[in-house]
Amino acid sequence: MTERARAWRRRAAPWLLLAAAAGLGGCVQVPPAQRPPVVVARPRSPLDGHPHLIAAMRSIDAQIAQLRAARNGDDGFGRHRQRAIELALQARTEVFHAAVFADRHP
Repeated sequence: MTERARAWRRRAAPWLLLAAAAGLGGCVQVPPAQRPPVVVARPRSPLDGHPHLIAAMRSIDAQIAQLRAARNGDDGFGRHRQRAIELALQARTEVFHAAVFADRHP
């Protein structure tokens, strides 16, 4: 290496380090100010506090599961099984609406 190149390197080295540090400065971020933890409350179900309606809902779910498991060919029950499932789902909806009504009208 020539003397001229060595001299240039000695003078340029601090500036190159500063330029590199400035370039990396955008990548390094200061952590944001710590926020207090947020407590997320689980939304309350309308069925909470109504044990009989919860029991009815479980019975309807068991009925639906049994109806869906009962298979006797594609149309072995003359579409009555499908209609019974639809009515059970409607009953489930009505139980839920009863719980909502009970909550709104104590």
